[in-house]
Amino acid sequence: MSTASAPASSANLGPGFDTMAIALDLRCRVTAEIAGSWSTRHVGPEPYLGDEDQDAVLAAARAVSDRPLRMEIANHVPLCSGLGSSAAAFTAGTLAALRANGKDPSHDELFQYVKFLEGHPDNAAAAVYGGLVSVAEGWVVHHSLSPDLVPVLVVPDFEIRTSDSRKVVPDCVPLDVAVRTLGRLTALIEGLRTGSEEILDNARGDEIHETPRLASYPETARLMEVAIEAGAVYACLSGAGPSILSLARRDQVSTVQDALADALGGEGKAIVLGPDTTGAR
Repeated sequence: MSTASAPASSANLGPGFDTMAIALDLRCRVTAEIAGSWSTRHVGPEPYLGDEDQDAVLAAARAVSDRPLRMEIANHVPLCSGLGSSAAAFTAGTLAALRANGKDPSHDELFQYVKFLEGHPDNAAAAVYGGLVSVAEGWVVHHSLSPDLVPVLVVPDFEIRTSDSRKVVPDCVPLDVAVRTLGRLTALIEGLRTGSEEILDNARGDEIHETPRLASYPETARLMEVAIEAGAVYACLSGAGPSILSLARRDQVSTVQDALADALGGEGKAIVLGPDTTGAR
């Protein structure tokens, strides 16, 4: 019997569309053992149980194992919420299946499997390596995150499938939008490294994917403003949404979390998470 787990992730981070992500300390755990036939089942008290994570784990295992496996899934990552649930499931499923077959791949080897299966290399990189990462032409770049910044997540009660949310993102953008986005991305990387509120303020307001997506769920846009008004130094859509990621200094975390919880009015959760720095394990 073998066990593996992988973290949740928040991708895009505003102007880092399809290129940046940060791993978060919620996990999908998978246990696998050689069996007479393929099977999966959920175990434990975890609230996030659905066909999406089960299908992802099974697809990942079938891709790397020639022998049938009995697999158990314990998932803490909300489904269809912009928190990389599929990347965590693909990663944990792949690693558990490989280990059940006597293989223990490096992170680099595992990433090659997962990015092909998952289809979103930014989420895949965060789930495999952990930390704050970006991807460029297949390369994974590891970035520094200021220890002063603490993620405060809003997870609304409603769900959005990435495939549906992606339909509103334009295929082409004007040159001036592309130039402004590059400027925001530069500010984002430096702001996350230094924790500078002034620099991070210049990273907000992505026009490529956030603006069209937030038009479809304006309540999420309102929550981003609530986070900033309460003292967060940055706020953005998490992945395709509807969750949002905000970053607050340690002395402002409780204030930001309370303000977001009040704004949700019981229709979701505001949770404080640490960055995950270990990735798949």
